[in-house]
Amino acid sequence: MSNRKRNIRIAVAIIAAYAASLILLLAAESKAEGSSIHSLGDAVWYSLITLTTVGYGDISPVTPVGRVIGVLLALCSLGLITAIIGILINYISGQARPRRKLRAAISRKWYAINEENEQSEVLAESVLADDPDAMIIFRNSEERLMTGRNIVRLDCSPEELIDLKGGGKDIMYFCMGEDSWDNYRQARDAAVMGIDTYCLTEFGVDGASGKLHTFSRKETIGRCYWRDYPVRRDEKSIVLIGSGSLAAELLERGLLTNVFEPGRYLNYHVFGDSSEFRKSHREAVRTLCGGDPEDDALFLHEECWEYHPEIIRNADRIIICEDDDRNCLTTYKELNRLFPTAAEIHVRLNSNVEKAGCFGSSRDVYKMDSFVRYDINRLAITLNDIYNERVGGTSAWDDLSDHLKRSNIAAADHMIVKIRYLLDDSSITKLTEQNCRRAYEVFSNLDPEKRDICREMEHRRWIRFHQMYNWTYAEERDDQMRRHPMMLPYSELSEEEKEKDAFAWEMLSGLADRSAKQVKQV
Repeated sequence: MSNRKRNIRIAVAIIAAYAASLILLLAAESKAEGSSIHSLGDAVWYSLITLTTVGYGDISPVTPVGRVIGVLLALCSLGLITAIIGILINYISGQARPRRKLRAAISRKWYAINEENEQSEVLAESVLADDPDAMIIFRNSEERLMTGRNIVRLDCSPEELIDLKGGGKDIMYFCMGEDSWDNYRQARDAAVMGIDTYCLTEFGVDGASGKLHTFSRKETIGRCYWRDYPVRRDEKSIVLIGSGSLAAELLERGLLTNVFEPGRYLNYHVFGDSSEFRKSHREAVRTLCGGDPEDDALFLHEECWEYHPEIIRNADRIIICEDDDRNCLTTYKELNRLFPTAAEIHVRLNSNVEKAGCFGSSRDVYKMDSFVRYDINRLAITLNDIYNERVGGTSAWDDLSDHLKRSNIAAADHMIVKIRYLLDDSSITKLTEQNCRRAYEVFSNLDPEKRDICREMEHRRWIRFHQMYNWTYAEERDDQMRRHPMMLPYSELSEEEKEKDAFAWEMLSGLADRSAKQVKQV
């Protein structure tokens, strides 16, 4: 419950108790012999004189009930005065002063956060590092983790913020509490009012659009990992050690993103409980575990990684991604102590540890670069808009099925891979307007043979996405049964069908033509 609502309830309870005591006093005294309290006005006068300890003596109760009420009023006098002063001080410090501070900062950008906690503290520090004039508004602050001239604590609704600001244009709202569903509920309400809203939640990720942008911790870790630690050209063998949701997310995101040109394939060795992954991605597991020499290979090992020293020794990259930090550190120490390997080792930890190649800490996940600038939903919506412009379509994002939204999101994730390939630079981690333009210039000047390599690369990516969601081949398309006639090797497609795969590369032109404000550093 918010402090404001709590204060209102306390005030209502006090007023109700006061009114009840007046009614009881009047009922007891009005007909008593020798009484001087005959009306509600007399009762109010007596109560005020008693509570303020003035005590004129012109009115006083004569009945036992009246005298008991008088004693209670006298005892409450000091407490009531203290409470009134406390409420006034609380209002001035908790409502009046913050509101005055915000009105003085009306021209600056406001970042409202529903709770003050560890993750929102990281976000606030990231905001202020980029924009020292920004105002940070914590709506619920049971802990005071930050101080400074840019910090305001004010328990008010998004609607009240809009009223204070005079509009929602320069307000961003973040829902980053511990309750995933409550975050989503609050974010929907704020987005309806026209505020750009970012929500930490496990709900509604696929349906995010318009003013509401959702992200989850594990998805952000998976997406940022493959963005910040791109696969080098000399890497062929990747080992993942971990059971749980984070390991599954890293594997899924890696399989969807790391789809390269023909002839460049990866071997994924996964050690940990993969039963949920097997059940959820049956078609991808069947295909990638089938030993096709012209595709990536997936090995889901049931034995512990310690029983496969040759895989560890020959790995190019080892990712330790248990859900629990202690298990990650234990595995990392054992790996370094007992197993020789030249692999690059990355460890998923909430806090960085010296000498370990750490990723996924709170400092990485909850900063602006991770889910605001790198807003994959916004990029997917942009790609859909470009598609509509180029082909004359009318498929608004909100009208797309969840499958098509996921398809656009997967295509957006792969754009950085396309740019790295065209510019022959695996170190690129930001999708900027300049990078898009440079990459498109390279693509537009490719000879037919190299252009065909790009088309096949996109077809492989498209096939991989559909395999991950258990689509299979059929002569007739059936979305309900997840069957598609283009689930074929690239060599078996018609020339017209092959050219469709070139359109994903043409998207680079549309992104380059967008203004820097729209594209940002996604």
